[in-house]
Amino acid sequence: LRIFEKLLSKNKELSPREQFYYGRELFYHGRYQDAINVLERFLDEGRGWLENSISACQNLADCYYAQNKPSQALLALLRSFTLGAPRAEICCEIGRHFLNRQMFPIAAHWYETALCLPIPQSSSGFISPDCYGYLPAIQLCICYDHMGDLPLSQSYNELAGHYKPADAAYLYNCKYFEQKLGK
Repeated sequence: LRIFEKLLSKNKELSPREQFYYGRELFYHGRYQDAINVLERFLDEGRGWLENSISACQNLADCYYAQNKPSQALLALLRSFTLGAPRAEICCEIGRHFLNRQMFPIAAHWYETALCLPIPQSSSGFISPDCYGYLPAIQLCICYDHMGDLPLSQSYNELAGHYKPADAAYLYNCKYFEQKLGK
C-alpha cells in the first residue's frame, strides 16, 4: 500500500494491473470506500485483464458488504457477467448472498448453477475448485433442508461427500440425516 501511495504522491499514473492491486490493498487495509473508488474506476475504464476484472467485481462486493451495503454488493457480483461467462466462484457468492437472507429457493438456484458450470480450462486466473463441486453441494444440502425437502437435501450431502469424504460438515450431516430419517 505504501508503495502505491508513494507512486501516486509523485503523480505517477497506475497501469490497469497496478490499479487493480492498489484497490485490493486498500480493501485488505480496511479502507473500503477508497477501495471502491479505485476498483470502480478500474472496471469503468475497461482496460484490465479479464481475470483481474472478474476478481475486482468480487473484491468490490466484499467492500460493499463491509460497508453493510448488500444491494450494491450483489450488483458488483452480477457485473462480472458483463465481462464473460459466469464463474462458479461468483455464483457461489450470489448464492451466499441469498442464503444469508434466508431466501433459500433463490440461493439454491445460484448454487445449482455453480454446480453445473465446468472449471474454466483456458483461464489463467485463480480458480477455487471447491466452488465447482463441494461448496455448492454442501450449501444445497442446507438450502433444501430449510425448504423441507430432506431426501433432496440428503442427496446433495452425499454429493458433497463424494468430493470430500472426510469433511466434518459432510460427516455431521450424515449423522443428522440418520437421526431425521431413521436410517
